[in-house]
Amino acid sequence: PPTHMTQHHLNLCCSFGIPVIVVFTKIDGCPPHAFKTSKKEVSKLLRAPDVGKKPYAVNNEKDIETCIGNLHVLAPLIETSCVTGEGIELLQKMLYALPKRRRHEKKVNRPFEFLVEDIFNVPGVGGVVSGFVNAGELTVGANSHVFVGPTDDGTFMKTAAKSAHIARISTSYVTSGQSACLAFSLNKEMRKKLRRGMVVMKEPPTSTKEFDAEICVLKGEGTTIRKSYQAYVHILNVRQSAYARNIELLNNSSDISFPTGRNSSEEKKEGVVLRPGSTTPS
Repeated sequence: PPTHMTQHHLNLCCSFGIPVIVVFTKIDGCPPHAFKTSKKEVSKLLRAPDVGKKPYAVNNEKDIETCIGNLHVLAPLIETSCVTGEGIELLQKMLYALPKRRRHEKKVNRPFEFLVEDIFNVPGVGGVVSGFVNAGELTVGANSHVFVGPTDDGTFMKTAAKSAHIARISTSYVTSGQSACLAFSLNKEMRKKLRRGMVVMKEPPTSTKEFDAEICVLKGEGTTIRKSYQAYVHILNVRQSAYARNIELLNNSSDISFPTGRNSSEEKKEGVVLRPGSTTPS
């Protein structure tokens, strides 16, 4: 049966506009009465006003075609079993038919922006970062100068992106929408300043230690948000703690000012996820 985590995941999907597909697994070993009860409870959650989805049972390819164009109102229900193979082919066709949510090819002409997700120190190579090319394009080489940061004091380190790898294959060119590794010409002291959550850009951006966010509290376990409320913040590749310095109530949400413990690159409007808990920055 669905749990509080099911409700939480549905709320997150609705908040970020993510289509919902419900997959019932192991139906070969589930008693009919229990399976019927689970479907009834899931359908009730989907029809709730704060979710607003209409359950739609997928039994053939025609049902998939019906759902693909109406995922904003329909929630496909697929029954599967890895033992008998029932529903597996339908699930695969449904996943392959899903439209792209992000068109990274449209961001090729924007300034280069690489989101650092992990860092390495490779012997014989030096400082290497892995991550995602969020926008723009870059041709690596000895003359390919980039700015990496922000560091703890808010500055960006100027260096050269000397080489790049995609899926362990060397390449001289990366573009938006690709996951890649970049190797930099950094000395020992500069390598120590590398950390997750940084960005790599061609032009030095500005950094900030605070941001304003319009917050909508999801239905679920009770959470009190007031001044000095501390939470763990997720913004793109940035994950660190922050606290509420100022709260301004709006119609159905709140505008909150959040100072953070470290400098982060100054972003445009981005989705923010707050996770309760006093956690130290990553």
